[in-house]
Amino acid sequence: MRKTLLPNIETVKAGDGLTLRIKFRGRGTKTARLDGFIAREKLLAPLRDKRLFDRVKAIDWGGGVGWPNGLDLSADTLWRMAEEQAPFTADDFVRWQRDTVLSNAETAEALGVSLATIKNYRSGAEIPAAIACRAMAAEPATLAAHFRPRKAAGRPKAA
Repeated sequence: MRKTLLPNIETVKAGDGLTLRIKFRGRGTKTARLDGFIAREKLLAPLRDKRLFDRVKAIDWGGGVGWPNGLDLSADTLWRMAEEQAPFTADDFVRWQRDTVLSNAETAEALGVSLATIKNYRSGAEIPAAIACRAMAAEPATLAAHFRPRKAAGRPKAA
């Protein structure tokens, strides 16, 4: 099956708290936590009522989800939220660094952290810079704005 350009929802179910379990056509199943979104968007405040939240359904031929009170969210928004909330592992970090063709020193400078921190990220330490990495991967101009090319320094010549 060919992936569509935009995500398309096949099924949706409310989960624990304010989470949705969404099956995207041809893209697998993802979970999106909406508690932060609902807390920040006054228009979505009625969805804090779990009885209403649980009545979610796919609408517009999979183009989004909706509730009986007329509130809705697009499939694209839900896809991006679920992707952003997914764990960002050391393997993801190494893959991101490889894909952006950044040295450890360039990565440290672009993220505003030490070289030792980059080495820790690569070895499995928690990666709070995941938001920055994802933003730089999604938007090349963001990476370019923070990138400073480095020259290989090497060892100083012997006196």
